[in-house]
Amino acid sequence: MKSALFFLFIVLSCLFAGCISDSSSVEETISHPSQELVVPLGDREVTMDPLGTSTSWHIRPLIFETLVVADIEGNHPALATSWNVSQDGRTWTFYLREGVKFHDKTPFDAFSANYSIHASLEKRSSFTYKFKVESIRIPDNHTLVITLKEPYGPFLDDMGSTWMVSPRCYDKEGKFKEAIGTGPFIPVTYSKQEVVFKSNPEYWDGAPIIKKVTVKVIPDATTQIMALEAGELDIVGADQSGAGYSYIKRFEDDPSFVIYKKNQSQIEFIGFNVHSEFFSDKRVREAINYGIDRHAIINSVLEGYGVPAKGPIGHDSSIPWTNTKIEGYSYNPEMAAKLLKDAGWEDKDNDGVLEKDGKRFEVTLIHSGHRSFNGAMTEIIQAQLAKLGIKINIMTLERGAFSSTLQKKDFDMAVIPNYGKGETDPYTYLFLFFHSKGMYHIMENETFDRLYYQYMSTVDPGKRKVIYDQMQEVIMEECVAAFLMHPGKTGIAKKGLNDFELKYGFGGFKSLKKAYWSD
Repeated sequence: MKSALFFLFIVLSCLFAGCISDSSSVEETISHPSQELVVPLGDREVTMDPLGTSTSWHIRPLIFETLVVADIEGNHPALATSWNVSQDGRTWTFYLREGVKFHDKTPFDAFSANYSIHASLEKRSSFTYKFKVESIRIPDNHTLVITLKEPYGPFLDDMGSTWMVSPRCYDKEGKFKEAIGTGPFIPVTYSKQEVVFKSNPEYWDGAPIIKKVTVKVIPDATTQIMALEAGELDIVGADQSGAGYSYIKRFEDDPSFVIYKKNQSQIEFIGFNVHSEFFSDKRVREAINYGIDRHAIINSVLEGYGVPAKGPIGHDSSIPWTNTKIEGYSYNPEMAAKLLKDAGWEDKDNDGVLEKDGKRFEVTLIHSGHRSFNGAMTEIIQAQLAKLGIKINIMTLERGAFSSTLQKKDFDMAVIPNYGKGETDPYTYLFLFFHSKGMYHIMENETFDRLYYQYMSTVDPGKRKVIYDQMQEVIMEECVAAFLMHPGKTGIAKKGLNDFELKYGFGGFKSLKKAYWSD
């Protein structure tokens, strides 16, 4: 009986939403006062341009959509219901969903899709690999034929991050004016510190049950938790950073809240400057790998919510494209000590620090604090490597200075940010850090570069997987990094929120379109 009443409630809610006039206020769109959400955003401010370089990426899925949804399970229909590719891998035909409207009531069609693709390519960052379009044809309003200049393997994944925008988002000079998409929520009020959304009553996949979403900028994790406890927030951890690990345990026994946990493909690792006099010897790099206790780091800084990393992509087959034959490095300080001795490093004066040719093994480990736990993580690594006779000096840099230092190779060891590593195809991440032409590359290997270009031009998934496995093997053979861990993602929500789930990366707010409150 209860389920039948709830179903009737849902139907009535959707019918009500469909009768809302354009001039309705946010409050008038709410069919039931409980169907509201207040969520924090860990950014410093909100920006609305979906194609801008400083866009608040987390809120884009509320407003905008893509032709294809690319996630850990593969590629799925979204604004395109289906697609096919020519035998030569160059021509892709997309069949677009009919009856879809932008928030300003104008139709979404092949012409607006064409506009969105060209606008996205013009604004996309130059340091990432991107597909090259030879032509786009529009046989009819709901068919888009894209011919590439050359075969491009991860094309569907790229379509999964190419946002379909109304041409009315921009003026004639291409300057952003207003956020107009096809998504489940419509922005109503906006400031750099807060955005209020209302449910889109004409959303093609059914109007969301949640009628109002307020996104508040709260960069500090402790402040977010205090606001949650005070009843000012409904969820913490939906955005990329997740909820702080140290706070989870204090909520686990509170029946007023629900804890969410999710393993993910995000990876933390240390990159070596192989041109440094300390790390030019591969045996030293291997010693560092053996000398780090990954489980101890996870238990200490992640409260146990994480998985030790084995290689550059994933720890098992649950993360796409992972070479599951890679076993990684176990904690073996005896092997680490032997490798260091074989490389000529010994503590001859018994001061606790290794020496070679009169030089002490004293190096600097830099990080930008891009994750809240990076400081604590580097201190644990500092203590672990001190047992081997390696003195680590930790330096925290502002993000701009950190980026510049990485590019100039002016470091010994660096905590590498998780740039470009999606849940699906991590080709951008591999290019940035392991290809010789990548902006932050820590490796220069002709075999890897050749395999990378071969991979990018291969469309067949089976053949691509073989190449990807080979690329990972080259990285491990070169030993240019110490892959540390995959931090688990955690979240906290008030009890009574249904159909909410944690999402990887910048898609954290995606599930809000299906969420709803119940007693």
